Amino acid sequence: MSKSDIRDEPFLTLVTGAQRALHAFILRLVPRLSDADDILQETNLVLWSKQAEFTPGTDFRAWAFRIARFQVMAFRKRQSLDRLIFGDELVGRLARLGESCSDSLEEKRSLLIECLQELKESQRQMLDDHYGNRLSGREIAEKSGRNADAVFQAMHRARTALMRCIERGLTERESK
Repeated sequence: MSKSDIRDEPFLTLVTGAQRALHAFILRLVPRLSDADDILQETNLVLWSKQAEFTPGTDFRAWAFRIARFQVMAFRKRQSLDRLIFGDELVGRLARLGESCSDSLEEKRSLLIECLQELKESQRQMLDDHYGNRLSGREIAEKSGRNADAVFQAMHRARTALMRCIERGLTERESK
């Protein structure tokens, strides 16, 4: 491992740790997932090229979000002929909102992972089939040999249990 690799490792850790939040932030500002993916890659390139400008110990996420916002604006400028482009004022509002919501979303995501573990295996499998494998309720019913109404009810109960678990977790964290 070279000296530059050792020096770059902490920065790489910051960049990789921020990927999910940056992607979610960018998705709030552009209408298409493929555009968000491209902008995230451009953002990563800029972050890497401006690594020397980042001051260790300062708020990396705020710095990265600012760069992502500029990348979204550059993308918008390139796409200005598209009729589905948001106005500058709206993008600014969404960016500010996205920056403030990022920590809350990460906390909810963390609670979701914990709460999924509290579900029965059959409930987790059903939700994974629906959200992960993109199967419809009817397809899940066919796969499991259950009727569609029973699957819809079971999915509703599982989602309700997850929502209650997450709300309980948020309440517990707020009271600490």
